[in-house]
Amino acid sequence: MDYVHILNNGDIQDRNGGMIMKLKGKVALVTGSSTGIGKAVAMLFAKEGANVIICSNTSSEEGNVVLKEIKETGSDAIYIQADLTKEIDIKNMFNKIKEKYGKLDILINNAGRTFNTLFKDITEETITRDINTNLTSAILCSKYAVELMNDEGWIVNTSSIRGIDYSGRAGIIGYCSAKAGINSLTKTLAMELAPKIYVNAVAPGFVYTNYMNSVTEEMKQSWLKNIPINKFIEPEEIAEVYLMLATSRIFTGSIVTPDGGYSLLNR
Repeated sequence: MDYVHILNNGDIQDRNGGMIMKLKGKVALVTGSSTGIGKAVAMLFAKEGANVIICSNTSSEEGNVVLKEIKETGSDAIYIQADLTKEIDIKNMFNKIKEKYGKLDILINNAGRTFNTLFKDITEETITRDINTNLTSAILCSKYAVELMNDEGWIVNTSSIRGIDYSGRAGIIGYCSAKAGINSLTKTLAMELAPKIYVNAVAPGFVYTNYMNSVTEEMKQSWLKNIPINKFIEPEEIAEVYLMLATSRIFTGSIVTPDGGYSLLNR
């Protein structure tokens, strides 16, 4: 066995002091990667040696900023703007990936959005929007991703604590339903694609993304009271969970819940 040395920050060195990259030579698509969790995952994967495809829809300016930041580190990346609620955009995106890299090793189905709609105001249109944005897009991306995965592949879906058992939140019923669907998709797809492809999901708790800037201090404090570790999760911290699942050969069909213990309270 080759000698390796694990540093305090988790990086791994070989016997010559060189860094061992966990994703060297891998091609990874991270949807919804212009900001927040997706950006943190894309940046970490690039650091670990992956060729990264950054994808977003409405935030193309931010997506190109992420592309620039990754390229400045010396890693390879491309940016694709796509509306993942449209199958034609998804097909075109994967055609571009095939043309550029010829394969795909890792798919991170992270794109999604919360729409605030009271139950009394729900319509067929709002439900279709919520499901297409947060669930159907992941199903279709998985379908086309698998076609580019060769002997082995990894799919990691972004779920939410709002999709797990004993959870939910008034005013976002479409989002909660879609995330529960993501959990079922993860387990079903894991069975269908085993043993070649590993499929798991991350169900984050309260992550300190740009969304927090629109929340009152009173609301933040009310959330913190229900988080046993008494802190919000940073995007860079949760990105490590995605890296673990995108390299593991023992996890499949798992819903990992990095929420600081919030779900222990069954809120």
